[in-house]
Amino acid sequence: MKKLYSFLPALIFLVFLGVMALLLLFSPVRDYSENEKRYLAGRPEVTVSGILEGETQEQLEKFTADQVPGRDFFVGVNAYWNLATGRNGAQDIYHCKQGYLINAPKTYNEKIFTDNLTKFDQFAAQLGVPADLMMVPSTGYLMEEVLPTFHGTYDDDQLYDKAEQILQNTRLVDVRQALLEGKETGQICYRTDHHLTSYGNYLLYRAYQIAQGAPYLSRDAYEVASYDGFYGTTWSGSGYWFTQPDQVEVWDSGIQPTVTLIDGSAAPQVSHSLFFPSHLEEMDKYPVFLDGNHSLVTIQNPNAEGGNLLVIRDSYAHCFSTFLASDYQNIYLVDLRYYRDNLSQFVAEHPVDRVLYLYGVDNLVSDTNSAWLK
Repeated sequence: MKKLYSFLPALIFLVFLGVMALLLLFSPVRDYSENEKRYLAGRPEVTVSGILEGETQEQLEKFTADQVPGRDFFVGVNAYWNLATGRNGAQDIYHCKQGYLINAPKTYNEKIFTDNLTKFDQFAAQLGVPADLMMVPSTGYLMEEVLPTFHGTYDDDQLYDKAEQILQNTRLVDVRQALLEGKETGQICYRTDHHLTSYGNYLLYRAYQIAQGAPYLSRDAYEVASYDGFYGTTWSGSGYWFTQPDQVEVWDSGIQPTVTLIDGSAAPQVSHSLFFPSHLEEMDKYPVFLDGNHSLVTIQNPNAEGGNLLVIRDSYAHCFSTFLASDYQNIYLVDLRYYRDNLSQFVAEHPVDRVLYLYGVDNLVSDTNSAWLK
């Protein structure tokens, strides 16, 4: 009997492995993880050449990791185990005070940052119109008071200093103080997402308009609607599934512009609203603003007093642009992650009065798509 008990743990483990293998083999293959907001690896294609070159084994490993039964449960167990054992400060996403989930600071790649700003500056000089750069500080920089005791250093201040040295033809609009002061009167950062809240974007919009010496709408000019249940991208990558969701706010000034969404050779989509409410039914509600990522978005508001604005941007501009739309007749939003046409030719066909580069600092130190700027 004692011998039987000595083999029991191994037997239980083997049974567990066998059950998991059978479940993996016969369970339906999931294409997409709602929690992690990413597509999952499918069944590998088994070929002789793939086996000999090791590709099949690599695909099988990814398939097993992505399709393992109870994956969300095990991801959550791992996250909370690391938190309970004091490894919060070593994770890619910090579990912070007041329910915030915040990306750890990215490694400062000086070459990528310098290349990006240099290309921005050269393109502005080439167009010959006034240009501005707005760098949105990281959530960790803006919300330092909620970070865990042990955390990495956020380089936002150093990046601002470096930008001042690099830019010759582009003005740097410093939004740090406006956002930090704004914390006293509202929530500027989401708890479960890396973007600014709608209120935070209103502060960005106001700071930009003030920098232009232009008027801006007051806070009470908007009808604000709040929607519960927003789980953003930091929540999706964290495994902290018990974190309470955010609210997403839609600030509507009442205008009805013509919004055109363009992606490569696909037929353009036209809307007469800045907001796409179907996304409010999803866990990630951020695409309610301009329908999320598109290579080119045009916003036409002929009743506005401002002229034509070219915004070269990342996803931080989605919500921000819903505020700008009240003040500019034509806004052209270009996302270099997806836009592959000649932008100089586009501007020749659609003349602009100003250029705005709007990026989160984390993207400026890691994204290399400014190479497509020509």
